[in-house]
Amino acid sequence: MNLSFLLRTEAWQIALLLFVFMILFIWVGRIIGNRVRINGKENDKFSETSGLTGLLFFLLAFTFGMSGSRYDARRQIVIEEANDIGTAILRADLYPDSIRQLFRNDFKEYVEARVTYYEVGADVQGVMDAHALSQAISERLWIRASNLAKDPANLAATQQMIPALNTMIDVTTSRLAGEKAKVPESILLMLFFLALISAFYGGYTAGRKGAIDWLVEVGFCLLVCLVVLFTLDLDRPRRGFVTMEGPHQTIVELREMFK
Repeated sequence: MNLSFLLRTEAWQIALLLFVFMILFIWVGRIIGNRVRINGKENDKFSETSGLTGLLFFLLAFTFGMSGSRYDARRQIVIEEANDIGTAILRADLYPDSIRQLFRNDFKEYVEARVTYYEVGADVQGVMDAHALSQAISERLWIRASNLAKDPANLAATQQMIPALNTMIDVTTSRLAGEKAKVPESILLMLFFLALISAFYGGYTAGRKGAIDWLVEVGFCLLVCLVVLFTLDLDRPRRGFVTMEGPHQTIVELREMFK
């Protein structure tokens, strides 16, 4: 699975780079605005930037909301997965002791594979390897349950185990798909472009007025870049300031069921 430049680059690096370019665009806009003022062109007319700034903040809010909703969906899936695994483990108790122990051994390996799935972090190959391992173990569990279903003596246990295994297997696909779902890069690029244009016109307007308040301009750039930082951070649950460590503990705690 190949990652684009935006996904390979850390969120704080993107935000810092955006901040530097916004300051640069303000400075360039100020120089051009000063030249327009010195040449006496449109001395009494100044560019209106409030509409452009409003559009920028609207897009920031929209993108942040999109990242936040996706983060919440991922968190819910992790908790749901922990519940599904726990249910399947408990239903192994419906079988005779010899079969029950075989199920529990496989479930223990499965839990460790799902713990590893998160703990490999942003290592793409590690994520795919852990996912493949968990799929192999779940297939082994499914084959055992389906074979036991052929014995009428296991009918009651099978009726409980098969749906639990099916749900447990399906949720892993949902979790992997949820992690792959990101804010579209086209929206992010449009956001960066709009931020730079807003910075340029802010400097241009200030230059035509003959003075620039760098405290206000730097504060504006800092605010925009902080929102961008946390928007990207929410969209990358495997690294950054905001992680899935809390929900992941619900899966780690499943280890207690084997003691």
